[in-house]
Amino acid sequence: MGKSAKLELLRRLLPLFLGVLGIVGALSFLSPLSGLLCLIAGVGIYAAMPRPKVPKGAVKPVPRPSVWVTDAIGFSVGISLFSLSFLGALYGSGAGVVLFAVLLVPASLSIPIFMIAVRQETSWMRFFGNGFEFAQLGLRARVPYVDLKRVRVRVWNARGGVGWLLSAVGSRSRGKVALLSGAEQTKTLVFTRKDGSEFAVSSEVIPDLQRILIGMDRAGVDLPEDLSERQRKKIRKTREKLYGRKPEPESEQVDVARIAAAVRKYRKSKS
Repeated sequence: MGKSAKLELLRRLLPLFLGVLGIVGALSFLSPLSGLLCLIAGVGIYAAMPRPKVPKGAVKPVPRPSVWVTDAIGFSVGISLFSLSFLGALYGSGAGVVLFAVLLVPASLSIPIFMIAVRQETSWMRFFGNGFEFAQLGLRARVPYVDLKRVRVRVWNARGGVGWLLSAVGSRSRGKVALLSGAEQTKTLVFTRKDGSEFAVSSEVIPDLQRILIGMDRAGVDLPEDLSERQRKKIRKTREKLYGRKPEPESEQVDVARIAAAVRKYRKSKS
């Protein structure tokens, strides 16, 4: 995780600890007022810590549900179950202690829930004229178009909440990362680098897809095979209009030969 992701995780873990301390302490070794102050301090830390800034021009899907809802679920699960577990360990006896100890397992699910929110806050993608930058949990990777092996279009069909799961998890490993919308069907651009790593982003969140395809065509990267011939011609026509035609290899060789002949002629005239 990058520094921004670690700070976002700390934003959630400190209030979680203070919330559990406030409830357990108020019912055991602290006064009710001290317990209430712990809860207030937890809320203050969560609200006061600065949130990560997304660079200008970066894109990312709108999380579903929102980060606030995900955090609320994490705090509800973590504070309630951890508090019950610790109170059971303090006041329970026999089988009751074992039962409350078992609550530690579902209470620990609050950490993965928080990680979903952290990922949504610290993951984005930003396009440039000659490449793109991808951030996953605060870790950035800059990829020029010339380093790409291929680009393809993939349609994700995810029903029954699977779309939300894909958008929340986002990756299977550090070599395959994705920024997906939570829709049941999403069309994504999958960029494969020469080292095998993949970067996928839902095309719906890209504000100017044609500009990106023009940049890839200008860099000499093959356009996605799924594009129709009409779309390819339109992209190349727009690229030629903006940047001019690419020099043909044969004309380059002729130019090189002419320059070499001129240099030889100049040297002979001097000798």
